[in-house]
Amino acid sequence: MATIRARKGKKGRTTYLVQIRLIGRPSISKTFERKTDAKEWAARTESEMRRSHALGGRRTVAAAIDHYRAHQLGSLSPLHIEKRERQLAWWEERIGRLHLEDLGPSQIREHLRTLEGRKVATLNRYRAAISAVLSFVVEEEWLTANPLHGRRRRHRPLAEREEERDREVTSEELDRLLASCQKCDDTRLYALVVCAHACGARQSEILGMEWRRLELRPVVFDPVTRERRRGVPRCEIVDTKNGTSRVLYFPGEAGRLLSEMRASAAFSRFVFARPGDGPDQVPTFPDHAFRYWRDKAGLSDVRFHDLRHTWACEMLDSGATLAQLMILGGWKTAAMVRRYAARAQRHGSDAAEARHLEMQRAARSR
Repeated sequence: MATIRARKGKKGRTTYLVQIRLIGRPSISKTFERKTDAKEWAARTESEMRRSHALGGRRTVAAAIDHYRAHQLGSLSPLHIEKRERQLAWWEERIGRLHLEDLGPSQIREHLRTLEGRKVATLNRYRAAISAVLSFVVEEEWLTANPLHGRRRRHRPLAEREEERDREVTSEELDRLLASCQKCDDTRLYALVVCAHACGARQSEILGMEWRRLELRPVVFDPVTRERRRGVPRCEIVDTKNGTSRVLYFPGEAGRLLSEMRASAAFSRFVFARPGDGPDQVPTFPDHAFRYWRDKAGLSDVRFHDLRHTWACEMLDSGATLAQLMILGGWKTAAMVRRYAARAQRHGSDAAEARHLEMQRAARSR
């Protein structure tokens, strides 16, 4: 089952590549500088794989999912537990009876094809849910390796890729949307739209805001005047999509609305809790109401997440750099803000032109 191959590098250095294959499972490989180490690792890993093979035959995917629920699911934020639970129930219904040793990428792909018509991001989340279970049982020594890991992703042709959504809400459309949302019986809807446009947060991040982390009248130090002044209302959020905390800012109308809500806050630690929600119950988004009043405004193609894209564009128009946008918007990698590079370049050229004129004036004065 194990093969050891000697490989000579460009500098004449010899290394030993060990490959272990098991039918229905991804191959495992590792490189060593000494052949003795390679043989020892191969023998030890083969033994572990045989033991895992025997154990896996007595454990099903459903048992692995239950084990994950009991010991790992609770480590996620409350906003993500409900979604992950729904995805796990979907997998349990379809492949719960399969033995772990019989599960491979082909079964996962076949079941994901039944979700055709869904967005690529949705399919990735379902795949990530079962992959998280498999990775966890690997740590628990139920499996030697996650069968979904160790395989290169196929490079999708342009025709199969999902187009990026870059819907920017114009000022006129935003006014229509806000005017329509003000008519909703759920007063949270208008405040949610205003705050989303003001801070550029994701829907789950706004709903997860807590009163104890909200500063409505912060005091900041002005390095120019060297005086203390009132700052922009802000709120630290810890349950974010990428797992890192950050601060949301609420200038103008958003800060005023939050102050009014604070004066009549319900008995809940969450800012956007509904009347009747428990003190620790995570609020839900009024999705039906948003779609209804959005359609009434004649903006059926607008989504709540488009407010985040609009905020990012307006921040760049105000002079923010891509690095600042990345920090304020909570993007984890530069690739996520790359779509705004053209806009930042356009506004950055204005600064270059201004500097060019300034240098010309300086040259003439000399």
